[in-house]
Amino acid sequence: MLVPDLRARVDVDEWMDDFDITDERLTGALENLRWTNRLLGGYRATHAVLDPLLRQRARCRILDLGTGDGAFVARIVRRGARFGCRAEVVGVDANERTARYARASLDRLLPSSLRDRASVEVADARALSLADASVDVAHASLFLHHFFGDGLRCVLREMRRVSRLGLLINDLHRHPLAYAGIVALTRLLPVSPMYRHDAPASVRRGFRRRDLQDLAAAHDLAPVRIRWHWAFRWTLDTLGEAAPAPPDAGTAAGSAAGSITGAVTGADAPAHPNNPTNR
Repeated sequence: MLVPDLRARVDVDEWMDDFDITDERLTGALENLRWTNRLLGGYRATHAVLDPLLRQRARCRILDLGTGDGAFVARIVRRGARFGCRAEVVGVDANERTARYARASLDRLLPSSLRDRASVEVADARALSLADASVDVAHASLFLHHFFGDGLRCVLREMRRVSRLGLLINDLHRHPLAYAGIVALTRLLPVSPMYRHDAPASVRRGFRRRDLQDLAAAHDLAPVRIRWHWAFRWTLDTLGEAAPAPPDAGTAAGSAAGSITGAVTGADAPAHPNNPTNR
């Protein structure tokens, strides 16, 4: 297997961006993403950032952009309840078929006592109808890599605009091992054709540390924390003291956009997944 040049983000096609695909290729890929997030650390990455906030607050309103199957919505609602926080989560997806799927998933994933804390709406993340500072946190997992240029700028602008405390981005590390690993998994496991096509493409569209540093500086995201998570995930958040990281979190923070490059350190490719100094 040849690994493509991953030095820069590449805008390759993903089938999931084609809203005309509404059959089992789409629903199968959404199911595959659920086990991907569970087994490869996607959920853990978001929880590592959000849990301290949920533990501190009695109530928290969160926007989940590109909600997909709705699993992040359900998990955040449940974790809030575990910590004594009423987490009210609104999932947003531009694809009507995906939104319907997410609503049905929430009916299965949440007990009736928590179901009213979760909802899913159809909307364009580049032009949200929400008022300024109408949610506490704007969250996006495996979503930002779908955007380039003006689209990317619009999504970040909207996340900043609607969030009162800050934003949280959870996305892929563009790395040869991540690419080779996901190609191997898609060949070994009985996954959806959409997932088999899109998963390697998503890695090629993913980010390296410098990409995230540059995004933060260009959009005046401060204070910003950029953190690497196993397996090959990044989180970038601007929650600061609203959601303090635990002492061993391996977080690198910058107090201002101009200091991001100097404050966020470490090699881009980890020599070992459990050694934060190599991240």
